[in-house]
Amino acid sequence: MRAALLLAMLLGAGSAAAATPDAVNQLYLEAVRLMTEGRTVAATAALEHLIEIEPQHAGAWLELALNHCTLGHPLEAERLFREIELRFAPSAGILDVINSQRRRGCQPWQPKSARSVTLARGTDSNVNQGASNPVFVTGSGAERIENLLSDSYLPRRDSYLQAGFEASRELEPRGTVGFAQLRTRHHDRYSDQDTNAVLVGVDRPWGAGRWNARTMASLSLVSLGGQLYQRQLQLQARSALPLALPEQVELTVSAALGRTTYLTRHSFDASTGELSALLNYRADANAAQGALGLLVDRGEAARLGGNRHGWYASGQLQRQLSARVSGEAGATWQDWRGQTIYSPGLIEAVRSQSTRQWRAALGVAVSAQHSVQLEWRHVQNRENISLFQYNSQVVQLNWRWTGF
Repeated sequence: MRAALLLAMLLGAGSAAAATPDAVNQLYLEAVRLMTEGRTVAATAALEHLIEIEPQHAGAWLELALNHCTLGHPLEAERLFREIELRFAPSAGILDVINSQRRRGCQPWQPKSARSVTLARGTDSNVNQGASNPVFVTGSGAERIENLLSDSYLPRRDSYLQAGFEASRELEPRGTVGFAQLRTRHHDRYSDQDTNAVLVGVDRPWGAGRWNARTMASLSLVSLGGQLYQRQLQLQARSALPLALPEQVELTVSAALGRTTYLTRHSFDASTGELSALLNYRADANAAQGALGLLVDRGEAARLGGNRHGWYASGQLQRQLSARVSGEAGATWQDWRGQTIYSPGLIEAVRSQSTRQWRAALGVAVSAQHSVQLEWRHVQNRENISLFQYNSQVVQLNWRWTGF
């Protein structure tokens, strides 16, 4: 908003920016985008390059001066302010901006941070992902045997209390962000399904030509029933494609590699890969997203079913229903296909998994920092091996506190 306002004022004052070629304007808009994302160092480099190409671009000069002030470089900012006053004879509005900045002084860079706390109460129709079919078939042909599953393999309904904490903080002026997430879920009856999870990571921006991307590295730990259950390392790179799309639309591609280790299960460890594309649309307070991805999962030699490959697709819509009320709806499809027979002599089938999830939520903003949300989720896991088929339905009430 600041950059757009200044540009409009400068153009009104007769700046030469109105006559710059489209390529120069595109470079200026790119610098504005970097400033909007808080990437001040990258924006400064882009503005310096723009001034080399077009020394009469008044908007670039002013934004460059303000950026140097933001970075805590008062002498360079003052030099640029004086150059603007001599070179462009700016309007009274621009002089007010410059003098206001001089009065405030150039403060050193201050990292931005964000925090939020969430508390939730919910009920889950199948906390243990129990089998939908109580009859389990082993063998085939004359060796086919039907077995009745014990209660421990059947769905268990339970209520739970869940708490979460999220925090992020800029680590340096170039826009690198560190983040952490904590989550705990405690069930009323089945404590063996209680989970605790922690995720920490770093997200760093980088660019090459017209490509602006981010790379994220993260580590997560999950406990189940009071025991450390899973450890996961992940590296992801994502970039918005430099295409001539409408202003409200963005197409992002990403690639991710991961390594998952199971601390309490033998031969479950796996390495994963993902290629995906995300189409994002945002207009005012409404938004929509669509994603499509390919998946690979390479396990240890002794893992049942061998390696897997799959795909997923998702769609989500957010809509502002009134000043305080918002709604969300979404669906996800994910399919996996195994490589070999799951368990020769016992389960004579190549595992094929198809999971569908539907979600809807209604949120109310109680104040600027507090909101409540009622959420519904339904999961339907269809497989050719009946032991792994399950359905689950969750209803959850969330309270969220942000900006504290």
